[in-house]
Amino acid sequence: MNRTAIICVDDEQIILQSLGEQLKRSLGKDYDIELACSAEEALFLCNELEAGGISVALIISDQRMPFMSGDELLIKIHATYPQTLKILLTGQADIDSVGNIVNANALYRYISKPWDETDLILTVKEALRRYEQESELAKQNTILKQKNKLLKRSSRKISKAFKLMLAIFENRDDGILVIDQQGDIAIFNQKFSLLWNIDADLVKGNISHVAGLISRRVEQPGSIDFLLDRDNLESGKNHLLKLNDGTILESNFQPLKLKEQIVGKIWEFRDVTVKQSSD
Repeated sequence: MNRTAIICVDDEQIILQSLGEQLKRSLGKDYDIELACSAEEALFLCNELEAGGISVALIISDQRMPFMSGDELLIKIHATYPQTLKILLTGQADIDSVGNIVNANALYRYISKPWDETDLILTVKEALRRYEQESELAKQNTILKQKNKLLKRSSRKISKAFKLMLAIFENRDDGILVIDQQGDIAIFNQKFSLLWNIDADLVKGNISHVAGLISRRVEQPGSIDFLLDRDNLESGKNHLLKLNDGTILESNFQPLKLKEQIVGKIWEFRDVTVKQSSD
């Protein structure tokens, strides 16, 4: 598990050491406590730790420091590491400094000096809990984005494959009608509606409805009763159907299987008028 660090920044060595010791007593087993005596050193340390794979969970900085004040430092670090939480230590109520950092959304809390050790540790622990929660949320969001990306990629592949299958399906010379186990129409191709001279918009619902439409177009309405036989699952059986206009259609079906389980039937209809006439 990667270590996580807390950086303390103060130009007064005694105060810096005291702050570091208090944090090490309570949190040293779980977190690396790093000390920096200037803003420049803190920036270097933060970049070095992050580059080495050690996340900086929290920075606690004094406000009044030479060359770069605490609020300037925390705003600068926030621009590069917004996930790192920041606590400002101030010896007096410097409203302008606190306002600057608040406006930059770079401040978690500010603590007045001299601080109470118990209050300090409680505030730091609360900050670390929030950091861990937000880090976990960011991790889950990253995983979710990756999964969504894979899902979109898979969806595009499936969509492409489905369009290809539909193109093949529609370009078949045979009329095809697919029904599920309940006898409801799942899909059909344009050739089916053309062979039977049925408006495609009417090919829907249950097979009994379609069978009723078909029965009006054959010389012997009872010859299409096999379409309604749900118990017949033996493929390869052919039926010849003579239509009122003299067209002869050959019909057969195949069970539709999904993982070796029968989930429906695929009916095929072929115009064999010329073949039957020549025979």
